Amino acid sequence: MSLHQDKDEHDFSQPIVSVSLGIPAVFLFGGLNRSDKVARVPVMHGDVAVWGGPARLRYHGVMPLKEGHHPLVGDHRINLTFRKAA
Repeated sequence: MSLHQDKDEHDFSQPIVSVSLGIPAVFLFGGLNRSDKVARVPVMHGDVAVWGGPARLRYHGVMPLKEGHHPLVGDHRINLTFRKAA
């Protein structure tokens, strides 16, 4: 998933919570501008990322997945994203 901001909500006071399950991925965490430097953060099954406050509108995304296998979900990655929608 390419760099994007989650900004469809009316209220940005609540954080974004992202839960990674399955095969590993590399999470991209950038700045407030798409052209800002991006940090690459490996995420494994069970990892949780939370960002809010001044970081709430930072660009973020996920690198293309490498082939892999997880004993519980096979060759899949599941991401659960929680954010206050209304």
